[in-house]
This record gives sequence, structure tokens and C-alpha cells, in this order.
Amino acid sequence: MDSGPTRLDSPAMSTARRIARAHWAGIAAEFGMLTSSEVDRRVGAKSPPAGCLAGNRQILGVVTRAGRVLYPGFQFDEDTGQVLPVIGQVALIGLKGGWRDRALLQWFCMSNVHLGGARPVDRMGDPEKVVTAARRDLGRS
Repeated sequence: MDSGPTRLDSPAMSTARRIARAHWAGIAAEFGMLTSSEVDRRVGAKSPPAGCLAGNRQILGVVTRAGRVLYPGFQFDEDTGQVLPVIGQVALIGLKGGWRDRALLQWFCMSNVHLGGARPVDRMGDPEKVVTAARRDLGRS
């Protein structure tokens, strides 16, 4: 029997919020969450600014409750600071499949059956496999 929609202040919603907060806290602790200014410094003056990169679906960001956009650090090459091209490839697949940035970023950080149980973020060195997994998981059938 369906009891109707879940109320926003229900115990189930409180649990879901706690899980979501813990997930994002884990992403922030592991990879850092960069502001637009930090992204701009990381990619350098020759690269478009963070807002343009995000608008062109080259990087993904999440909007905080305070209205700030933050970008998980795993999207950038550790040595050069440049955006990893696989991010844009997955973003376009996700966009066509109707996925939002927040869900795509979570996808990168979750175990994936198409990658032998590894997280896509841990397989960024093999972008073809990550893109194939994204097509299987995020593309429209």
C-alpha cells in the first residue's frame, strides 16, 4: 500500500540527507572541492575560466546551499592542472541521457560493474574504459 509522497521532514528524508552529505564530504575530503577562482588558477590564464568550462560541459560542478558552485578536484590532471578530457566526454553522454552534474559527479565516485568494481575516478588513466562504462550506465537506451 502506498502511503503517499515522502514528507521533506520525514525520517526517511533525514536519512537520505545524511547519506548525501556524507557522500559529498567524502568526495571533498578525497579530492577537494574547488571554487571558480581556484579552478581558474589551476588551469591557468590560457584556459577559459571555470564558468565557461562548465558551460561548455568540460567540467562539472555542484551548487551548494549557499549558491556557490564547487568543482571536485579529480577533474584536473595533477601534474599540469589541465581539465581531463574524459570529464567532457562523460558529461556529454550524461547530458544526452538526462543526467545532472551532481549525479554525474557521484557516478564518477561510485563502484562500477563495467570497470570490474573500480570507481570511474580511479580509472581516469584509461579514458576509453571510463567512456564505455558511461555509455552503458548513463546513455539512453
